[in-house]
Amino acid sequence: MKRSSFSLSLLGLRAQVLLWTVLPLTILLIIFAFSGVSSHQSSMRALAVDENTRLIEALSRLIAIQVENYAQRQQISPDQVLANDLDLNSLLAVEHPNSTGTVALLNHDGSVLFSRGTIPPNDNMMTWPGVAPVLAGESGALFTLDTEHDDVVVYTPIPNTRWSLIIREAWHSLTDPLIRFEQVTPFILFTATAISLLTLFFGLRFVAQPLRELGLRAHQIGQGQFDAAAKAVGGVKEIEDLRVTVNDMAGQLQSYQAALHDYLRAVTQAQEEERARLGRELHDETVQALIALSHKVQMVQRNFERSSPQTSQHITELRQMVAQGIDEVRRFSRALHPHYLEELGLATALETLAHEAGAQFSMTGQPSEMKADKALALYRIAQEALNNAHHHAQADTIRVELEFDRNQATLRVCDDGIGFAPPPQLNDLTRTGHFGLMGMRERAQLVNGRLDVISSPGNGTSVVFTVAA
Repeated sequence: MKRSSFSLSLLGLRAQVLLWTVLPLTILLIIFAFSGVSSHQSSMRALAVDENTRLIEALSRLIAIQVENYAQRQQISPDQVLANDLDLNSLLAVEHPNSTGTVALLNHDGSVLFSRGTIPPNDNMMTWPGVAPVLAGESGALFTLDTEHDDVVVYTPIPNTRWSLIIREAWHSLTDPLIRFEQVTPFILFTATAISLLTLFFGLRFVAQPLRELGLRAHQIGQGQFDAAAKAVGGVKEIEDLRVTVNDMAGQLQSYQAALHDYLRAVTQAQEEERARLGRELHDETVQALIALSHKVQMVQRNFERSSPQTSQHITELRQMVAQGIDEVRRFSRALHPHYLEELGLATALETLAHEAGAQFSMTGQPSEMKADKALALYRIAQEALNNAHHHAQADTIRVELEFDRNQATLRVCDDGIGFAPPPQLNDLTRTGHFGLMGMRERAQLVNGRLDVISSPGNGTSVVFTVAA
């Protein structure tokens, strides 16, 4: 239980922010600390060289003085003084805390006259660092890596003698033990780098990737896939909480959309019923009344043909006006309620609609039986598309194409008009004033069809509606 709660706390966004802020600062502090250690290390190496250089110079002068004093006492030449004639054990008693250094007094031929510490055999002495230059009369200092730790080697010829002095010592023994911490620097840097990489991986895996996935699912919800956020995306607790909230909002949006569709369906049905009622009344009452009026006018014309030619001409004009009124009322009646659709079928109704609009009509495939609401949607969408082509597109040529393929029907209304730039989402049609296209889209959705509007300025417009038969 404790482990699970601990892991959940690490998955929290606060813990992630803490890790992503504190850890880089810690790494920077470690780097600065190591750079300080390295700088201090360089200073301590220089200090070790300086200290041993002063020491070997003092010892060489002291040995030279002892040689000269002994030669004066014995009244001999300094070159005749032997190493055993001097108290070298006391003179070369070089000691440092924690030191394991080596002191060697060499003759001009490289043979060892006196030594303290570990030295190689005489036949290997020439391979020792510093031996060759000191036998050549040079003084100096160097560092060697042929032991466990760096050794500082200082060497100098002894004045007025043919002897040379070499001191070799591990320079770490001359410094504070805390400086030795630099030996584990690579391991600490490797550990800090590994932790940083793990933190980066953790952030990408549990923060960046889940957020990217959640953004993709939110886009899918905007496209109508309301169950896109139903599955967990993983990641930190706050992202999963956000995913649950987005999923709840998607459910509410789906519910609201379903309610809106039900409302639109009811409104559309009521509108069609009202149109049907008006169409029947116009067809059954208004048209019949106009026809009866036309008959009466015809009878009156017969009575006045012989008595008054001028009156007969006026009555003829009146009969033409009545006939035009009858045609207009019939057209209006068909627009409100397509009788051809119920009596002759979809193909004939669309062909009649296209001919009345001056458009070309073509049909491919074998017409199949279709539910009344889908056939009405096809008819209304074609009607609205033709109306738009006439009133807005300024088109010279309009084509109406009806295609039956297996279990679906596809309607295309194409024109060569001025065209327009459709919005990326058809939901934005109302913002650009295309309420007719929005109504077509709503009709398509009510019958689970798909409406595509393809257009661009100067290239005409194509309205494509596909619905299952």
